Amino acid sequence: VMVYGEKYDRYKRLIAVVANEKKQIVNQEMIKQGMAWHFKKYSTDPYYAQLEINARKGKVGLWRDPNPIAPWEWRKHTIKNTTLVR
Repeated sequence: VMVYGEKYDRYKRLIAVVANEKKQIVNQEMIKQGMAWHFKKYSTDPYYAQLEINARKGKVGLWRDPNPIAPWEWRKHTIKNTTLVR
């Protein structure tokens, strides 16, 4: 596996493209199979956007759910409704 990246998000996580031994772009394959969202904040690549549109239309992976929740929306909702217990 090869990881290509130079930028980091606000949490200091590497924003990267991952390629497997077959030289497939894992990021694209995950979106194509409905196993990941195209996070437009960090990628404006129209190819990634089209892969997500196709996965949605084909109802593959997470798109089988009638109301999938984006990870960033889930985190926002969870943090907002969580109380800390000490």
